[in-house]
Amino acid sequence: MIYDNIVIGAGYGGLTAAALLAKAGQKVLLLEAHTVPGGCASFYNRKGILFDSGATTLSGMAEGQPMNKLFKELEIEPNVKKLDPGMIIKFGDRELVRHSGLEHWIKECEQFFGLKGIREFWELVHSIDKKGYKLIAQNKRIPPVSAGDLLSLVKPSNLKGLPLLPYLFKPVEAVLKKFGLSDDPLFRSFIDEQLLITTQNRADDAPFLTAAMGLAYPAETYYPYGGLFFPAKQIEKRFKDFGGEVKYKKRVTAIRKEKERYKITTDDGSDYVCNGVITNIPFWNLSAITEGELKEYFIKVAPKTDGAWGAFMINFAINCDRKEDLKSVYWQIHVPEEVPYCESKSFFVTISPEDDTQKAPEGVKSITISLHTKSENWYGLTKEEYIRRKNETGNFIVQKFDEAFPALAGFEKSHVEYGTPVTFETYTGRFSGLVGGVPHSVKNNLLKMHSGVTPFNGFYLTGDTVFPGQGTVAVTIGASNLVARILDKR
Repeated sequence: MIYDNIVIGAGYGGLTAAALLAKAGQKVLLLEAHTVPGGCASFYNRKGILFDSGATTLSGMAEGQPMNKLFKELEIEPNVKKLDPGMIIKFGDRELVRHSGLEHWIKECEQFFGLKGIREFWELVHSIDKKGYKLIAQNKRIPPVSAGDLLSLVKPSNLKGLPLLPYLFKPVEAVLKKFGLSDDPLFRSFIDEQLLITTQNRADDAPFLTAAMGLAYPAETYYPYGGLFFPAKQIEKRFKDFGGEVKYKKRVTAIRKEKERYKITTDDGSDYVCNGVITNIPFWNLSAITEGELKEYFIKVAPKTDGAWGAFMINFAINCDRKEDLKSVYWQIHVPEEVPYCESKSFFVTISPEDDTQKAPEGVKSITISLHTKSENWYGLTKEEYIRRKNETGNFIVQKFDEAFPALAGFEKSHVEYGTPVTFETYTGRFSGLVGGVPHSVKNNLLKMHSGVTPFNGFYLTGDTVFPGQGTVAVTIGASNLVARILDKR
């Protein structure tokens, strides 16, 4: 059998591409190494308690935004709720409440930090956020890879987006200085730690255009009941409804170009033939599974891993009285010093709400904690040193968690598990456990990121290591734009 397209990897990028292609009438096969979809937004189960294996938040759900458009196009109604506040940021005993409404948030921020320029800064952030989403929605061929792509960008509707261009080359720090906000240690720490969540970078190097879209996201934060796996499962179902075929426990070990087609081999020795390939595998992994001119290309142009991040994660359950729910699902906990073996002074906490009995039984809370770490902190160690570092880091974070949530500290913790970049590489296969994609920077801005289009006819890329980068919303944008290109060529 010859497929029109084979999609490799059932993360959100791969699922989006597969479902949209199948809806368009193509014969599509989706290959996934694991037993369930979701990729880095999947889960694992411990005695009926579900734990997130990576991403936990859902955004881009407002009218006209990427996730909203995708779910509408696939006729999906995900079981989610909009959060207000979208997040609470704790600095010791003080709490900064990230309200959804802009005016409410600005007043909260002004009162908390006591700085002039706060209003102008956040008004600019949210203005750029709205314009950025609109610009992306009306341009499917960014970044341009041909003269035709460049011509497609020359249209009157894009003129309104021209004022955004300078912000692609201006770091957040320059904007902070403009509004007199760069020298306040508390505000600067808050911005830096928020930026790490979304752009994988800090204010001195994160371009303000993409940073603004990241800083605005908590205003449109949604909680998916059961975890991000459940909307992924709905996309998979629609893919099957459209005639798509899924094969799990099929780890791709080789991709070969044979004349005008491609042959894909999986770890059980199976071969599949197709006219086109869409791989959701990280760019860094592709040279290891491609052959011939494909391999040479991916070795030559793979983005550098300098600056890329891994993650340290903790999952555990708390048996407690759920009658009094916490004020938010999502929390960012700031600590005075860097977390051991992590280059971060904060960690992100997701606590399952009282009404999410899909994720945990009544009386139990499923908790996920994540933060950034450099992969080199976890490789090349003796087994004893690796275990020592993992326990030191995990125990430090759990202690800080108990200090931040004294109401939960006295309850029993169960199913406590610590994960490092080594853990991510073991279970996901991602090179060096790098899970944040390519960081956005002034030097390596969006326009310099690799397109999903390659020089090889019918060979395409999705995921967080190509435009527009990491996060569920970004990989969905990339996959949707890619499908538009593929269908235009028919």
